[in-house]
Amino acid sequence: MASIYQTAGLDVSPELAWDFVDRYTRSEVHAFSACTSERQVDDYRVVTTTTGEEIWERNVAVDARHMRAVYTIPGLHHAEHHQAEMRIVDEGGGMATLVWITDFLPHSVADELRDSYRDLLDDLVKAINAHEMSP
Repeated sequence: MASIYQTAGLDVSPELAWDFVDRYTRSEVHAFSACTSERQVDDYRVVTTTTGEEIWERNVAVDARHMRAVYTIPGLHHAEHHQAEMRIVDEGGGMATLVWITDFLPHSVADELRDSYRDLLDDLVKAINAHEMSP
């Protein structure tokens, strides 16, 4: 299995970063410029892209205690397997790091998408850093 492993330091607290990721799993926040809308259908976060394609992200685990969300996108780019984890790491002193790991089978899918995932990471970090806690 090939993985796209990405990390980024954040400009917000771990609690605020986790609030964003948690809300992301429920389609309550917008993260990616390549997407125009999100909605929730049962365990799925359904994303509509700028090209009109719908991507069905199925929540596998949302773990507030460990600030970790895992999801899968069945058939993404015709992959045999896709699974991703977004995790917020508390670095202490109010500092946080985002860890985003995406696994693919076959390996070639990860190789094809690696560059585009760098752009997606930039969008995600920007959205998390701009997030404000709702009352």
